[in-house]
Amino acid sequence: MKNIFNTIVKSIVPILGMVMFASCGEEHDFTPYATSASENTSNVKFIHAAVGANGTNFQVNYFLGAEKISSVGISVGLPVGTSYGLQYPGSINYALVKSGDQTISAVSPIIAATATVPQIPAVERFVGKLVTEKGKSYTNFLIGSLPTVAPVTYSMFQVNDDLSVADLDKTKAYIRFINVISNAPVVGYDLGVIKTTSISGITPVITKEIQTYKNITFKGGDEKFIPIEPQDPTDTRGYQLQLRVAGSASNNPTLTAPALVANQANSGTGIFVPRAGRIYTVYCRGYAGGLSAGAPSTTINIPVITFYTNK
Repeated sequence: MKNIFNTIVKSIVPILGMVMFASCGEEHDFTPYATSASENTSNVKFIHAAVGANGTNFQVNYFLGAEKISSVGISVGLPVGTSYGLQYPGSINYALVKSGDQTISAVSPIIAATATVPQIPAVERFVGKLVTEKGKSYTNFLIGSLPTVAPVTYSMFQVNDDLSVADLDKTKAYIRFINVISNAPVVGYDLGVIKTTSISGITPVITKEIQTYKNITFKGGDEKFIPIEPQDPTDTRGYQLQLRVAGSASNNPTLTAPALVANQANSGTGIFVPRAGRIYTVYCRGYAGGLSAGAPSTTINIPVITFYTNK
């Protein structure tokens, strides 16, 4: 009788876009037919929401210990980091990282010299602990203190991402709202999610606020996702996301302003197209009063509403 040899090929887990093999030990058998990687992993999405001194932007690379885990792009011979307002990894992806407690740092890369400006060395913006549990998902926001008060300090604000909620009812979309504006008004912000119920140009056009978050202060909000009516797959019209200083009477779904709050007295809108079965995090970032307070007068980092897709 012929012997039947069963070979098991274990998949290699990519850790934040890089292949990291588990160290050899009694529990690992590296043979031509089997490779091994730690299954003790968690999922983390990193969001750069920190405004720099005087409202300026900066890039960061993330490190776990001494291992660089993000932004592998290269430009002019120097590493490129994750820019303000962006996420790592992009799209709906999460980075797979070793679970447990480990040192994490956010470091601005070297900026090359020009004909008039000397090279700027790497700058460590934050160092601390990343704490995760096996199999769980998280969003980790890099945030900063008021950028006009020196020195600006940076920290990480981490929330749990329970993505299993989408399995409760796949006909719904799921959202939450998080505020990471360090100098948000004391009363916080209200966020309205506003839906148009008939096609524009056809009478009647009715709008309704299908969800409202109230008095959301800095690092406030709810990490739990809630169900909302999704937009029909054939309908490309977006819902409006309307950010208002808490208690403001301004609730005009026809506002044409960009997705921002120019100062603490104004409101702004953005467009959002939720689809059934998807999970989204809506958040606001920036510096309240950044355009009008005179310090800084030219920053682009006034508060904005934005979102990313968790699943």
